[in-house]
Amino acid sequence: MKTVYLTADDYGCHPAVNAAVLDLIDAGRLSGAACMTRAPGWPAAATRIGARHGAAGFGLHLDFTEFAPARRSLWPLIALSLSHRLDQMPLRDEIATQCARFEDATGHAPDYVDGHQHVHQLPQIRDALIDVLLTRYGSRLPWLRISGARAGDGFKPRFIAALGAPALLRRARAEGFRVMPRLLGAYGFDCDAAGYRKRLAHWFATADDGDAVMCHPATQAMPGDPIGRARVVEHGVLAGSDFDDRLAATGIQIGRLRP
Repeated sequence: MKTVYLTADDYGCHPAVNAAVLDLIDAGRLSGAACMTRAPGWPAAATRIGARHGAAGFGLHLDFTEFAPARRSLWPLIALSLSHRLDQMPLRDEIATQCARFEDATGHAPDYVDGHQHVHQLPQIRDALIDVLLTRYGSRLPWLRISGARAGDGFKPRFIAALGAPALLRRARAEGFRVMPRLLGAYGFDCDAAGYRKRLAHWFATADDGDAVMCHPATQAMPGDPIGRARVVEHGVLAGSDFDDRLAATGIQIGRLRP
């Protein structure tokens, strides 16, 4: 059996996302849920975690492009980071604030950390993140989900990885973090249920032991959300009665994310 970590992004951003994530955790389908602690709905979403923390890990979904006060659009942020024109002190302060908001709302440190739109791997941001996590959690480090890819994973995952995954992986391992080194689940958010089942089967079949698969479920499409329809499709497939059979067919067990 291979252990794969199935992680849901964007917990806290909207009640429809929260409901889908908790439904999947209750069904034993998820390894963890990454939380957007700057979202207006985060405090209310945090109160619903409760005993579910024993069934799945809850992590920090580091955000610089959606709800952060000094948010930037993704492409300008990428350009600034690649040219090393981001101010390190505000980066560290914002990362520390998002960690503190997680701790204050849940009563514990995040079990793992990843990034909304994979910003956690960008130059400057990744070093600020590692420094903050070492300072805050040095005796009990969270896992890190790395947006790594390998040859054959397709253009989108390899492009995402090229923005900084290898460098983040090297430093994370050097500092003693446990990591999920490769991330599956990137696609164009453009398929129906049958298409998503096919993609999911492919990701599970090609995953190595310890890899992560990301998902973005919701119980209904949110107004103005460009991936709203895909979220509903994902939730329907992941909550389906045939999910466990599909896992067994590919020799997969869903891992648990705890420090």
